[in-house]
Amino acid sequence: MKSYKFRFSKLVLVLIGLAIAAALAAVAYTVYRIYLYGFSSPLLVIQHVAVLIVAALAIVIFVSLLIRSVYKITDTQIILWFGIVKQTFKIADIESVHLFTKTNKLVIYFKDDKYTVIVVKPEWYNEFTKEILARNDKIRYDVSTTDKDETE
Repeated sequence: MKSYKFRFSKLVLVLIGLAIAAALAAVAYTVYRIYLYGFSSPLLVIQHVAVLIVAALAIVIFVSLLIRSVYKITDTQIILWFGIVKQTFKIADIESVHLFTKTNKLVIYFKDDKYTVIVVKPEWYNEFTKEILARNDKIRYDVSTTDKDETE
């Protein structure tokens, strides 16, 4: 089973880092408020618990995005782990793989008129495509090239 790490843009990595920092700050501030005010009223208890739960969930979700965002190619399927979310694509359902060189996107088209864009390092596109094509020789592979002076 071959794995390919999901590629995040620098902006997304910064935003994930900020989200984790904000969640940690929320936990620290809530602990500080618990130290100052305690659980003096039912409303304060609900606030403290709600903030701690939401912050803990945010930390788990965003850290899992950084740690476990990969494509795995098995003999029968492509598995996308995007943090805690798992999605599978059957290799038998793939009609074609298309590399758009102008936008540098690798797109997989399925039999049911659905598609997915593969988000890995562009240097891995050829290896990723070869892995898929090796498991199903009926998949069509296309590359679209465009002229540099083409107008839209």
